[in-house]
Amino acid sequence: MSTLKQLTKLSAQLTELLDELESTLDYIDNDELYNEIDNNVKSQLENALTHLDIACDDISEGMYEVNPEAEEFEEWD
Repeated sequence: MSTLKQLTKLSAQLTELLDELESTLDYIDNDELYNEIDNNVKSQLENALTHLDIACDDISEGMYEVNPEAEEFEEWD
């Protein structure tokens, strides 16, 4: 499986996890616990998803592909 497909699948799983977390937060009565999870866990997952999606976009745009012409001029030590 290609890297892009694997990362896209991971992004979908992370999105599903975030949806489940939001549903779980609806049932938390303790305000302190709710805020702790919302401010730390949920925000970190959202940040990870954002950066994962950016990486997927970069890969699909060819940012990480090696240009064969550039390889010819690389200097090796």
